[in-house]
Amino acid sequence: MPIVKNQYARLKKINDYLTSWGGKPKSKADLLDRCGCSERTFREDIRLLREEYGAPIAYDYRQQGYYYTHPFELAATVTLTDKDLATLHTALVTLQQFQHLSLFDDLRGTVDKLDKAVRFRSSQADDFGRYIFFESVPYTKGSEWVDAFIQAIHQRQVVQFQHQRYDTEVTKTHQIYPYVVKEHRNRWYVVGWRLADEQLRVFGLDRIIAGSIERLNTTVTPPLFDAEAYFRQALGVAVYDDPAETVVLSFTREQGFRFRAQPFYPFQDDDILVDSDTEFRVQLQIIINDELVYELARLGGSVRVCSPPKLLDKLVRFHRLALSRYSDSSSVL
Repeated sequence: MPIVKNQYARLKKINDYLTSWGGKPKSKADLLDRCGCSERTFREDIRLLREEYGAPIAYDYRQQGYYYTHPFELAATVTLTDKDLATLHTALVTLQQFQHLSLFDDLRGTVDKLDKAVRFRSSQADDFGRYIFFESVPYTKGSEWVDAFIQAIHQRQVVQFQHQRYDTEVTKTHQIYPYVVKEHRNRWYVVGWRLADEQLRVFGLDRIIAGSIERLNTTVTPPLFDAEAYFRQALGVAVYDDPAETVVLSFTREQGFRFRAQPFYPFQDDDILVDSDTEFRVQLQIIINDELVYELARLGGSVRVCSPPKLLDKLVRFHRLALSRYSDSSSVL
């Protein structure tokens, strides 16, 4: 029998052989012949199967053979480098940021197991937390309803709930056929087809009245909805009736570097109009909405809207309103 140098290949041969014999003892000589290794290596493989993989291997002294006390399956393993372990730990910490969501209840145990495995494999794992500081993902009101809507989406059910908007104290009851649940800026929304007016609508989960969610067995045939295509050309979460437009933005050189490194909206090299020592100008095919105005306002004087005029007007009005509020407050101070 040829020598089997790959350790996992030997473990698999031992496992397959013991499994095929259905609990009947198999002699050490037969196993050695099948694995093609020394007796010392074989003993180490048996130890590894028992301690690392939890294989129920026992030895029958009367029949002088090894056997499984109960059915067992050997799970495949992947050899991880220190870099792989560091990357995996970072991913696990990222997942743990969202463990306050009920959606992750079933995943929490798996994440904990993986985290322990990574720490067991790497002596550096305990130090990762000292070097990586994540932006905190806080608990947000409404996140507790995420799971209910996802279940309804899977079951293709209509959902009824009471909802109160921020700009009114009136509570209304809605029935929608939910398409997707979307997170934006640490807040959760449900996008669905409202039965009352047969229109696409978006509802913030943080404004749903507690205890009002009810999944119905109402039969409904809503239109197809491609969420990825719908949200691809816009920022934020809203119902968009207008198509995307060509928006030309002029950034300062410094802000241009930041935008290219982390754009708030995707663009291609062909969209770059000017790239000089003083300016970075780019055109975006994007829907003009309030979220775009808020994003541009956040950048202050480091960006200028070149076109279209209606976006420029929206941004100017936004800044003027902000300035007027500060001007009014000066008299109070």
